[in-house]
Amino acid sequence: MTFDVYTDRRWDRGAPLDPAFVEDETKATAELLRGDFARWARPGGYELREELTGFPERLFTLRLGDRWYAGYKTISDYVLDHDMPGVFCSRVYWHNILGPVTGIRVSDSDARLTFTPLAEPARRAVFDAVTPLTELVHPFAKHRERGKEKTSAVDGWLVTDERADFLALGEQHIRRYTHDRFAARFTGRADDVLAYDPACSTGRFLSEFGRIDRDRIRTVGQDLSKQMTDYAANYIERVHHGDATNPAVEPGTVDILFSRFLNSEVVDTATARRILPELVATLRPGATMVLLGHSPVLLDAIDLTGAGLRVLQTVARQDDHIFQYYVCELGG
Repeated sequence: MTFDVYTDRRWDRGAPLDPAFVEDETKATAELLRGDFARWARPGGYELREELTGFPERLFTLRLGDRWYAGYKTISDYVLDHDMPGVFCSRVYWHNILGPVTGIRVSDSDARLTFTPLAEPARRAVFDAVTPLTELVHPFAKHRERGKEKTSAVDGWLVTDERADFLALGEQHIRRYTHDRFAARFTGRADDVLAYDPACSTGRFLSEFGRIDRDRIRTVGQDLSKQMTDYAANYIERVHHGDATNPAVEPGTVDILFSRFLNSEVVDTATARRILPELVATLRPGATMVLLGHSPVLLDAIDLTGAGLRVLQTVARQDDHIFQYYVCELGG
């Protein structure tokens, strides 16, 4: 089924990236790979600075022991190789890690990390030392305008077949990891499993999870966008049009919940914190909640623990990259 002419309100992928910007991003990646930090050198040290209305989401930190390390994302291969809209994806590579943080500061217009660069062997060692409970923290949310975090439209996202394909592309590594992470647990169950995605988008993510065991996994999706729910109905068993602040499932009935929307550029941080308890209330005791997505998760382990969840994992490792992937359990 095609949705390219579903409505007069059609998805606009926006203007193509400036070739000069793409070239500069490609150069930055090459510099990181060879350990050339000259572009970030300042008289007082090394500085990563981003406008909050620019690309603050490219900055991240991680902690190993008592030391924090600075990270810097560059343009995603999905964008370069497949013309996916946007700039970044969720993946982090060894070369994205720069060195120990020496300072962090945010103003009303920009964010700054200062750091001491490390040589390649030390950077690789930091990357290799990341454990499943090492948080990748993106401390600076992207702003639409000064003082206002960027969010999706009040009535959700528009969809076309092209956009659906791009959304699926940007999550292909996450879908593969999800299958590998949960296949053994949810295959051959004697009882039904309720899998719920409160912002299901096109439905493809939840549908692929459901294929682990079509006989037992019941897939229920919900989305703020009427276009998205109409689209998702082709992929998952039950879909509801509505705001995730009013979950479409009964309290205490969900076995596994996938949250792919408590993220930067989808909702703001205050909203993410406000919605979290409503989602946790849908879980059965011992159920699982997974937080992931294209853009940075707005919640940290301390938020999740405060909501009554036990945090089992915060990062996934796959092939030559890592990415945010929170796995939590209710009632631990």
